[in-house]
Amino acid sequence: MKSTYNVGFSFLRGKIQLAEVEHKRKKTIVTVLAERDTTIDMSRIGATITPDHPSLNMFIKELREMMKQHKVSTEYISFALPPDPLFINIIPVEPGLTGKDLSQYLQWEVDQYFPNASPREFVIDSHGLPLEKTDAQQTFMVAVRREMVAFLQKVVIGLKMKLNIIDIDQFSTEKTLITNYPEILEHDIVLIGLCRNGIDASLIHNGQMTDYRSFIYNNEPFPEKYIMEYLKYLKQRDDTTPAALLLHGIDVTKSLVLSLRTTTGIKQTLALNPFRKLVAKKHLNPSFIRDGYRFSAAIGLALRKK
Repeated sequence: MKSTYNVGFSFLRGKIQLAEVEHKRKKTIVTVLAERDTTIDMSRIGATITPDHPSLNMFIKELREMMKQHKVSTEYISFALPPDPLFINIIPVEPGLTGKDLSQYLQWEVDQYFPNASPREFVIDSHGLPLEKTDAQQTFMVAVRREMVAFLQKVVIGLKMKLNIIDIDQFSTEKTLITNYPEILEHDIVLIGLCRNGIDASLIHNGQMTDYRSFIYNNEPFPEKYIMEYLKYLKQRDDTTPAALLLHGIDVTKSLVLSLRTTTGIKQTLALNPFRKLVAKKHLNPSFIRDGYRFSAAIGLALRKK
């Protein structure tokens, strides 16, 4: 069976992360890891970016140079977006609500937060979480500004490639976690994403995301209190303590991991290791493999076949 290659891009702290994964019949190999500075910081300007942004061509050039340098020649590419420019929420939805009725309800939810926005300003998607013993199903929803999607589509056209997936980095990382930690998926796992201005926190139960929260902070050192706040919320909600706490994103330092392990009492508090089960090509930058948590979102995208 012929190998196929998938590529994922993520955006952390003003840099682009690139991961390429080779899918063989019996083996999955990370063939490329790369990172570079970029003129487009999605965390800062993603919410206002348009297809006519003056740095569009430079951004296309940056991606093209990265792929050429590392001999990436796949047909499809995917993007994992930071949460900053997106609207993300968990809302109750009547279990029987589908199609046009569901779309109208999701639009109504967005309108509550953006009352002056036009109905077509956002691309809205949703995913029902596992049913609880309530009358309504908790549903994850995300709204991306249509102009941001159009910008990425124009980038893909400029690269003469095809668009596979646009996702959120926290949810792209979920695939990396599931692939590398299969033996603990029957337990509750908390996944923490460290971003520029806050954290993403989600609960993985039986291999599925069942909860998501984001915490925003400004002009302060990384506050462990937000992780403790999320763990307290889970304890009050389900009266359980997760079996593992896995971190990805930026600045997952050894001192932070040790501090959280001591504070939370969760022994399996670790920086997410995307190479625990995946094979890495020998030529990959050793520092990128060591800090693989920084590439978890890009790798997660590349793990998802077309």
